[in-house]
Amino acid sequence: MSKGTADQAQTGAAPLDPAQGRLATLKGWRALAVAALFGAVANLAFAPLYIWPAWAVGAVGLIWLLDGGARLPAGRAAFFWRTFAFGFSYFLIGLHWTAAAFLVDARQYLGFVWMAVLLLPGGLAFIWALFFAFARGFWSPGPARILVFVVAVSAAEWTRSHLFGGLPWNLPGMVWVPGSAVSQSASVWGATGLSILTVFALASPATLANVGRSGAIAAAPILVSAILFGALWGWGAQRLSSAGPVGQEGGGPVVRIIDAGVPQRDKFQPGSAWEVLRRYHELTGPPAAGAAPIVIWPEGALPAFLFEWPEGLDVVTSSLGDRRLILGVTRREIDPEGPGERAYNSLAVLSSTSSMRGALAIYDKHRLVPFGEFTPLRSLAAQVGIPTLQALAVNGFYSGPRPTTMSVSGVPPFGPLICYEAIFPGLAPDGDDRPNWLVVVSNDSWFGQISGPRQHAAQSQWRAIEEGLPVARAASGGPSGMIDPFGRWTARAGPVDPAIHGPDPKSWRAALVDAPIPAALPETIYSRWGDLAFWLFFGGFTLGVLVLRQRKA
Repeated sequence: MSKGTADQAQTGAAPLDPAQGRLATLKGWRALAVAALFGAVANLAFAPLYIWPAWAVGAVGLIWLLDGGARLPAGRAAFFWRTFAFGFSYFLIGLHWTAAAFLVDARQYLGFVWMAVLLLPGGLAFIWALFFAFARGFWSPGPARILVFVVAVSAAEWTRSHLFGGLPWNLPGMVWVPGSAVSQSASVWGATGLSILTVFALASPATLANVGRSGAIAAAPILVSAILFGALWGWGAQRLSSAGPVGQEGGGPVVRIIDAGVPQRDKFQPGSAWEVLRRYHELTGPPAAGAAPIVIWPEGALPAFLFEWPEGLDVVTSSLGDRRLILGVTRREIDPEGPGERAYNSLAVLSSTSSMRGALAIYDKHRLVPFGEFTPLRSLAAQVGIPTLQALAVNGFYSGPRPTTMSVSGVPPFGPLICYEAIFPGLAPDGDDRPNWLVVVSNDSWFGQISGPRQHAAQSQWRAIEEGLPVARAASGGPSGMIDPFGRWTARAGPVDPAIHGPDPKSWRAALVDAPIPAALPETIYSRWGDLAFWLFFGGFTLGVLVLRQRKA
């Protein structure tokens, strides 16, 4: 043994000690700047890049910065501000696309863009910072702090997923590509359960530096993580192998999924309603022999109250024949005992007779987007001039009841989800009301062209895995197509053939696909038990923190 190796064995030093030591000595604005850098790096792990080691780099960097903060007299404040800096950058990069919605009509909404670039990431970072300030009291050198880190992150993520309506976007478990082997475990414990295991695994390399323990103890979290995720990969690979090739699962009728490709800024221009309607009519095509018996248009496909536009409704239904049309519509009712007019973001099922007899079924969106579809404290917000982003529903939408399975003739029973609703685990109908498939209609043209629409589409893939149900996704300006119950795309909408469907107007980019509905799987463990596994994991890690703290005392 060399002298250096002997010295290292005697002092407990590890190869990563210099990096940890340098980060732990940072103070003031330098520590905050580096924390923000690690937060930005961590976001490279999510869609569309999926560089999952980046989350490990960010987590380990934050832990080592907190090691330094724990040595300061004002350690709790250091934990708060270092985590806040990390979180602000983390959420700003991850949710930057929300600012694009305020730029669609910049003359009216540009003054509110601060809500997307300051209030939203700042509020979410504040949640993280609060939990880590509390975690300072349990922080200690060595592997034990990994458990503290897991508990703090998991508590913060659960809180931000439920507070004020919740935003479970880019949960840590979503660093794994949906439809891959590891992602299959979401059928057992959901994206939430996979998240808590992911945080533990990707934070565990932090124990390889300055632990004050033997090498075997320091390496224990990494070894446990390697064994755990090796097992998850093996189980998931076997599950996918038994499913067979993508698109070969069997199933139901063919569905035509359509996006007219109209940019959001063009949608509500004068005279655009007829132009948008004509394009959807062309893409739907005539009810010829062999045509897909079910057609889906996206959320708010037409820039009008369709059920108050008889001429437009006649065009929509006149060429359906025996087909059924599922589409997102904006509608309103008059409530004589309430606020008067109520607008709803809805999904409707139409037939060729719906212009005379009405829709076969209607679902009103249950989970609304704060400030996008409704404004908290609606009356007060209206008085101070805070608008929603909806052109038709000036005062915002009202919510309907939870989604239930829609059963109409000519369509296999399906669970409806509109846009934002698809990001919530467990919102799809289940139990005795379990459908054969899910239909997600969305308007992603608010979100720009970079990460937002792709991350939103990935949410639908996670819901497919969790529920064991195929998902048909029709999105304006975002990925559309069919997803099997393993979270894999079986078909994606692509550019249309102008020789068949005519040319796109202006800068529109229409897309469509015809795809059969894959067969559903039996009810999954997650669809039956929900987040029970998450709470068992969370309780186990919390108990570990308390036991190790008691032993130290």
